[in-house]
Amino acid sequence: MAVSQLQARSILSLSKADMAMQLFREQFTDASILSDFTCGLQAMDDFIHHNLQSYLDAYSCSAYCLYSEEGEIVAFFVIRHDTLAMFDDDTYHDHKMIYDRVLPPTVPVNEYPSVEIEYLAVAKDYQRQGIGSLCIEQIIDLADEVSQLLRVELITVDAFKSEKYSAIPFYEKCNFSALEYPDPNKDTLRMYRPIWIMTSEEEE
Repeated sequence: MAVSQLQARSILSLSKADMAMQLFREQFTDASILSDFTCGLQAMDDFIHHNLQSYLDAYSCSAYCLYSEEGEIVAFFVIRHDTLAMFDDDTYHDHKMIYDRVLPPTVPVNEYPSVEIEYLAVAKDYQRQGIGSLCIEQIIDLADEVSQLLRVELITVDAFKSEKYSAIPFYEKCNFSALEYPDPNKDTLRMYRPIWIMTSEEEE
């Protein structure tokens, strides 16, 4: 389904050597606009078409789509406010130095306000064109807006992994780090990144 009924609020430019396109970002609450959307991962497509609306109705979250000038949806993501709770275990000690550097001293050492990526998918015909990274950039911008009120400093995600597909390399490319040790009995890996990544020059 095209999204011509939606009004553009943000214009995004995606340019590569072999392509250039204008994309628009819009928040939505009616999952039926994704009725023709497919990412090629069967479990995700089934969720989008049969369960996403119930999820949006049941939980306090925000859903956004990116669409072309022709109204074709090329990607969507769902985010919500969250709190990253850390406990006195190996994971905490592994990452505390990073948290202390990123977060203000007024934030309790065991709780970190964050924005959670609940779902993120790129249409099958538009994958490997930088659109997933563009979604992350948009999430960063939205999280930065929230941080002005709630001091949000981190973005978190449970990255899906299976024998046939893993989202972990994509999130690693987008500067996410693991928050836990990989567990072969889990199909996700908890990951995080600061909203803004400091370069080596900035750190000096």
